[in-house]
Formats: sequence, C-alpha cells, structure tokens
Amino acid sequence: MEYSIATSSKRISDLIAIVMETYDVLHRESDLTPANAKITRMISNLSQVIRQPYTQEEIRMVTGHTELAALKKGLLDKLSEAEFQMELFDSHYLCNQLYLGVESLFHYKNWRKYESLVGEEIKQLGKLSRPEDASAPIVFVGSGPLPLSAVLLHLRWNVRVCCLDIDPDACEAVRVLMERLDLSDSVQIVQGDGAAFDYASYRHVFIASLVSRKDDVLAQIRRTNTDALVAIRTAEGMRQLMYEAVNEEVMAAAGWQLLGLTSPTEQTVINSTLFYRLDSRCN
Repeated sequence: MEYSIATSSKRISDLIAIVMETYDVLHRESDLTPANAKITRMISNLSQVIRQPYTQEEIRMVTGHTELAALKKGLLDKLSEAEFQMELFDSHYLCNQLYLGVESLFHYKNWRKYESLVGEEIKQLGKLSRPEDASAPIVFVGSGPLPLSAVLLHLRWNVRVCCLDIDPDACEAVRVLMERLDLSDSVQIVQGDGAAFDYASYRHVFIASLVSRKDDVLAQIRRTNTDALVAIRTAEGMRQLMYEAVNEEVMAAAGWQLLGLTSPTEQTVINSTLFYRLDSRCN
C-alpha cells in the first residue's frame, strides 16, 4: 500500500494524537474497568488504528518519536491494567450465566481473535515439537483471569494446560470458570510467580505478552528446564504501542535460538509469537 508523503504524515500525526490522548485518559481516569465507557472507547479506537497497514517508514516515524518514547512504558502499564480489568469483568460475566458450556465461548466477542492467534501457534508447535513431547502438558505463564488461549491449546492440541498467574483474583476467577466449563481436570490453575516456578515437568512453555519481568521468567526456565520449547508473545510494528516487544538481539545474546514465529496476518490479531529453545552449547 502506497501513500503520498502528505497523506502519510497526516496518518502518523493522527496516530500520535490518538496515542497521546489515550495516555492522558488512562492516567486521568481512576476506573479502568469496562464500566467506564470512556476507557473502553479509547482502547478500542487505539486497537483499531494500530492494526492498520503501515509502511516501514511510517513505523520508523512513530518509534523514533521522542515524546512517544518517553511515555511508552507508562502507556503499556496502564493498558495492561485495563486489559486485566476487562478480562476479570468478562470472566465474572461468563460465570454468572445460567447456562455455560465450552460452546458458549464460541460466541464471546474476542474468540475469533484468539482462534486465529492460537491456530498459528499450534501450526508452529506441530513443526517444532519433538514427537516424544507432543502429548506433554503445557504451562502458560501469565494466563490472566480469562485464559482463552489455554482453553484453545487444550482443545486443539489435546493436552493438559497449567495456567500460571501471580494474581490471586485472576486465579480465583479461572478456578470458578473452569469448574463451570467442566474443564478443571484439563485446564488447571496455579497461583505463583513465573520467575520462581519449577518448569521441569513441562516441555512447552508459553509466556503471555503482558508478563512483566520476562527476563526473570526466562532465567528460571534456564535453571529448571534447559530443553523446553518456549513460546513468547510479542508485538511487531505499530502494535508495539499496545504490547511490549521482545528484544530478539538480547534473546540471541543470552543463548536462545529462534526456531519459528507467527505473524498477525489478520487485522483482528495484534500479537505475534516467537518460539525459542536454548542453544545446546549454552546448557
């Protein structure tokens, strides 16, 4: 897609204005739950804008913007908090339904997005997983209060999934939801810190995009299971305005070998996923 210089500049100035406004609203409002229509509207608008196609030059114009760079961490922190509140609200809402089965999730507003994301991840798992590990359980670090990815991994990969999250409210919400869905035996919940968890029993480790201290989690994986296949969700291009990007150069320097990746080919998907295993020479 090509644009004139004037059109490109206008698109970028509009995008920067939206990011600045979103930052201001997120820091001004005390209520970041879906009950606050202003928050929901602003985040939805930002999400739609960053999923549009952009040229590499446009991406450089934004990532090199000094003022945006200064507020980026504060923006990501608030967006993470708002996403947690949204998932907690939706998890409670689902649990309060008179009838709730797995098929009920198919009608959830974000189900298609997760289907697409996890579908691409499973394709990579099929290519990269060793035959003897195909039926091994998965641990999902930072699964949150509405672990649709974990449910999809169980349903599509046909393995047990352990949802690991440090937040007690998230863990309680997942426990109740899995009971209502009759998935408690297949999608389990453990409250704990991903930087202190023992990964020895898990051949496949997924790390959510909202997990902070990813370096500490990776260090713990190195200590407890040097042979694990690790899938880390990241963000590309303008999508870095909503989610933290994994520094691939730092990963390589630490001895993590990039084996595969997914890309958000559909506009509904924001995250992409990088698949790593420790280089055997670093074990």
